[in-house]
Amino acid sequence: MDIDAFDNVQFSLFDVLLLIGMTQGLVTSIFLLRSKHNVRSNRFLALAIITLCLLSAKRFWHTSGLWDTPYIRFFPNAGEVVIAPLIYFFLVFLLNSNLKFTWKKALHFLPFAVFQIYALVVYFATLKTQNLIEKDFIAGLFYFSLMKDIEEYLGVISSVVYILMGVKKLKSYRVWLNNTNADSAYPDFNWLSRLFTLCFILGAFLFLNHFLNIAFDFNRKYSFHWDAFNIYMAFVVYYLGFVGYKQSHIEIAINQTQDVKPSTLEIPKEEEQKEEEKLAQILENAMIKDKLFLNPTLSLKEVSDILEVNQRSLSQAINQHFQKSFREVINEYRIEEVKTKLNDENLKKQSILGIAMDCGFNSEASFYRIFKKSTGMSPSKYKDQQNAS
Repeated sequence: MDIDAFDNVQFSLFDVLLLIGMTQGLVTSIFLLRSKHNVRSNRFLALAIITLCLLSAKRFWHTSGLWDTPYIRFFPNAGEVVIAPLIYFFLVFLLNSNLKFTWKKALHFLPFAVFQIYALVVYFATLKTQNLIEKDFIAGLFYFSLMKDIEEYLGVISSVVYILMGVKKLKSYRVWLNNTNADSAYPDFNWLSRLFTLCFILGAFLFLNHFLNIAFDFNRKYSFHWDAFNIYMAFVVYYLGFVGYKQSHIEIAINQTQDVKPSTLEIPKEEEQKEEEKLAQILENAMIKDKLFLNPTLSLKEVSDILEVNQRSLSQAINQHFQKSFREVINEYRIEEVKTKLNDENLKKQSILGIAMDCGFNSEASFYRIFKKSTGMSPSKYKDQQNAS
């Protein structure tokens, strides 16, 4: 290797920031790959973070001067078209760890395979010479600049498509969760909405940079827009690594094909309303008398089996009569039970969390969030307020 080729390599503060971001991302990826929980989801997340690091490396090579070294020039990296499907499948397997990765799912990565093979062909073709001008000439014979532009434009399009697909998948999960399950251990994944927002901004940022280049020839005059983009991408890597590793232990095995959908049978409106009120009354009686809500893993199917009523009809009755989801209704009964026990003199020595667990909650974080949403205050503040009155 020609050592003189590295004489012009210099690291700026910007380069150091990129290096820190890439290092943090790679370390997080190693931990995710070694995780024994939800292996498929964590692998896709790890690969997504590694891909983001490689995309950051592209800018790093140019700003540090490494791009002008023989073995880095035209290094094969088609990450633009793979990052969106990687994050999407991370979401898919996070929401259901029972799924299998099939050949049909593998087709999502076909564009990446095509562009990566092309990049490898160009890279090995240019390795024949150490001269950078000759390398550029050889790459030009393969229409390298045009192909990279196409790759980046496809990357922007795929970001939009997969974000929309991901939002739809998350919405479907939440509908399933709210309408069929009252187990507070199941997360609602609010942080995924923030991730989608960050990814959307990343895609919009990329689109804006390409637009500025096409309309105003920005790349020839300036570099600050790409510097800002890469700093933001480093932040996305950090966020994705941080929250992803925090969630790496979560495994959700569900069958969302059991989603409860409204019946398509034509029923007279008055008769339908009477039936809904009747089912709602049966449910209320069961909650008050049998306290079904104390079961921490209670599901709509279990309730419908106990009450010996149709699951779909019960779900519709809950939605229409209470104007709330099954999950919300059950949690309201749990909160009322918690409030009753917090006021019980015989339970003064029992911890708030202990009372919550006895009332059907099995997640501390979910209990505190639901209680505050219901009462407008924390459980401890509510308890103090009741003691003072």
